[in-house]
Amino acid sequence: MKKFLILCLLLAFPINVNAKTIDMGEFKITAYCPCDGCSEGYGRQCAMPNKCAQSEHTIAVDPSVISLGSKVKIGDTVYTAEDTGGCVCGDHIDIFFDTHEEVEDFGVHYYEVTIIRQ
Repeated sequence: MKKFLILCLLLAFPINVNAKTIDMGEFKITAYCPCDGCSEGYGRQCAMPNKCAQSEHTIAVDPSVISLGSKVKIGDTVYTAEDTGGCVCGDHIDIFFDTHEEVEDFGVHYYEVTIIRQ
C-alpha cells in the first residue's frame, strides 16, 4: 500500500531530476541581524556549524521547504540556506545583515525564489 501511495504521488507531481534549477515560486523576503531583537540572543550563531555572515549571503529558511545547505537565488544574488528561525515558516526567507539599520532599510519584499541544484 505504501509503495502504491508513493507511486501515485510521483505520477501526480512529476519532477525533472535533470533540471539545474527548481523554481519555488514567490516568497516573502525579510531581514534579520545579530541583535537581540532579531536573533533572540543567538547573534551570529547559525543552525549550520558556521557563523551567519552578510558577506557569505546567509539566509534563514524553513527546512521543511528548503533544505539547509541549499543554494538559493533571490533576484540576482545567490544565498546559502544556513539558518532557521522561529518566524521563518513556509514560503518565507530571512536574509542576514550585519546591522539592524540595514534590516530596517531592507523592509519586506516578495521575490521569485529558485533553488540551484549542484
